[in-house]
Amino acid sequence: MMDERTWPFPILKPEAEWTEFERDYIHLMRTAHAEGYSPREGPCSCVDLGRWPEGRSVGLVRRGSRIGWEPFLCDSGKSVRLGPSYGLPLGESACVCVRPPFRAAAHLALEWMRGRSLESLLQDFEFVGGSPEGIALRPKVVTPSLVLGSQDTEPNAAGAIPSG
Repeated sequence: MMDERTWPFPILKPEAEWTEFERDYIHLMRTAHAEGYSPREGPCSCVDLGRWPEGRSVGLVRRGSRIGWEPFLCDSGKSVRLGPSYGLPLGESACVCVRPPFRAAAHLALEWMRGRSLESLLQDFEFVGGSPEGIALRPKVVTPSLVLGSQDTEPNAAGAIPSG
């Protein structure tokens, strides 16, 4: 089992060989680090920004290549869940995942850390339902440095960066 590691960490694969997912992932880590959010990669395909319980933080947990990433948002030590925003029967316990591509989850994470309200941030997403419930980044939302195609791979515990 892999231990947590904090960015920056070595990237062994040449940039010319990165998949679109890897570009999005590395961009998130670089941007979060540059903005002071202490990005970390943990076991079980998760990414964390910020330091809970101080201020804001976000964890992204991979739930599958088609399901996407479940965000765990916190603000001053209090959990902020997406389920109640959509009136889901399980409320705070509802799982709502950000559907691929990964840049959608990266957008949610960075904008949350930058201080956007959940209400404002969720306007960038469309509720798409499914099992588990999901949201997808609206096509008109501009993520200038993350304009890439679909993701083909997901992170794993074996390499210095997620590989396919």
